Amino acid sequence: MLLRHTWRICCVFGSYLFWGCCCLAATESSNTLRDKFNDERPTVIKGITLGGWLLTEPYITPSLYESALKLAGNLGRNGTIVDEFTLCQVLGYEEAKSLLKAHFDSWITEDDFRQISEDGFNLVRLPVGYWAWKEDHERGQYIGNVTYPDPYVSDGLQLDCLEKALSWAKKYQLNVWIDLHGAPGSQNGFDNSGQRIFYDELGWLATEESIQLTKAIWQVMFDSYMKLEDDSTVVGIQIVNEPFSFRLNREMMVKSYYEAFEIFEAHHDSPPAIKFVIHDAFLEIGYWNSHFNPNYGELLEKYTNLTKGFDPQQVLVDHHRYDVFSDGQLRESQQQRIRNIINYGKSIHDELSYHPAVVGEWSGALTDCARWLNGVGIGARYDGTYYDTTDFHTDKDPIGSCISQSPIENWPEWYREEVRQFVEVQLATYSTQTSGYIFWNYKTENAVEWDYLALKKNDMFPQPLDNYTYFEPNGSVKSTKSPVFKPTTTDVHGTSHLWRKPYEHSRNPLWVLLVIIIAAVVAITCRI
Repeated sequence: MLLRHTWRICCVFGSYLFWGCCCLAATESSNTLRDKFNDERPTVIKGITLGGWLLTEPYITPSLYESALKLAGNLGRNGTIVDEFTLCQVLGYEEAKSLLKAHFDSWITEDDFRQISEDGFNLVRLPVGYWAWKEDHERGQYIGNVTYPDPYVSDGLQLDCLEKALSWAKKYQLNVWIDLHGAPGSQNGFDNSGQRIFYDELGWLATEESIQLTKAIWQVMFDSYMKLEDDSTVVGIQIVNEPFSFRLNREMMVKSYYEAFEIFEAHHDSPPAIKFVIHDAFLEIGYWNSHFNPNYGELLEKYTNLTKGFDPQQVLVDHHRYDVFSDGQLRESQQQRIRNIINYGKSIHDELSYHPAVVGEWSGALTDCARWLNGVGIGARYDGTYYDTTDFHTDKDPIGSCISQSPIENWPEWYREEVRQFVEVQLATYSTQTSGYIFWNYKTENAVEWDYLALKKNDMFPQPLDNYTYFEPNGSVKSTKSPVFKPTTTDVHGTSHLWRKPYEHSRNPLWVLLVIIIAAVVAITCRI
């Protein structure tokens, strides 16, 4: 998994009216967006993603991939397993199906939906790969009579789980956003698309078969989830997750977005209760402001023949923000990291008059140290091992050691504080400056900074969700924590301790030694 980025979005009232007219707290008696579409009480999206469930990711469930590797060895099957594509390819259909079915049935259950609702979230994002709609694996036959050979397992397993998820969401009054997380040929080359492609050309939209299958998937998604009963909790359909525009034909990608929107528009007569969700494709803030916007007719005419009017508030822009996938980000102090989030929220707020949006992925991670976060067999930029395990190079020294890979009970207090601060600044900023947030991820096996349940258990994710230690509910820094805007003390790893009390440094023997040395120098100087 290389980069996961984020950016732009929404409209102050338009965006809040979308999710406000559209999204209730889980404690209300009727909370589906469809039920409350005309309710003018603004409500912030407080969402969480069930990543690694219906589309697996090695860093979320490394034991699944370890089991696959062991099984492949026992079966005498050679091959490298780094993603779901190669897992299915190396194991073969039946063995992969057995392994994945056990995972689908156990990783997320009804009790998780109950817990999510009780914890105050009001939306669940459900990632799924295009292969969920495969109809005949032997012939490579997909929905819409499209042939697209690949090794992925389906047989309706993912769609059965998706239906269960919708019923559980309804039972626990949670809204649902269905996300096409993996597209034919891979839209980004990350293992979260199902297929890791570091160096070769991406396959999405590169062939006629990929284009036709993508359209067929969009058609069936809109058919299935826009025409559900009125009390459905589905409120958003994301046409594709994180297309990496810098590795794709950008013009073709934008054109495909509009083609999906035409299919979407054909599925409703009145203003839809489901939002058409696009990822920002890692493009600069402001890029999508004039797209999907009747106020910019010339640009609209370039990509679509839509004749009927539509409200730009039907289109939601999804931004993802992580601060750990470049050396520059990793070298920033805690103070700068927090300033960046606050400024980022303000920049999104400035876009809200164009389209609604959420920060649809973010985490508590301060480093990229989680095992396999960058891919199976790939190390971390933070400690320099990334450059020992890829073809990428750097002239800079490692930044520090991977504290987060120690057992959590061994984490130093200052590190736990900084994770909590980073989580809080994002909750506070995204709640007040955007249409809302969706945290990545609900749980993992051992990647704590990406794991809501583990962070909550260890007091690094507030409960209730706005029970801030360092911020006010309006997003401002608490007056007692104002050092966030002042010069900070930095530890030996380059990490600034923003809110550490001054006297706490006196407990450190190094500080005592430093004071003694300074006093001795002063005394000698005075005698001279």
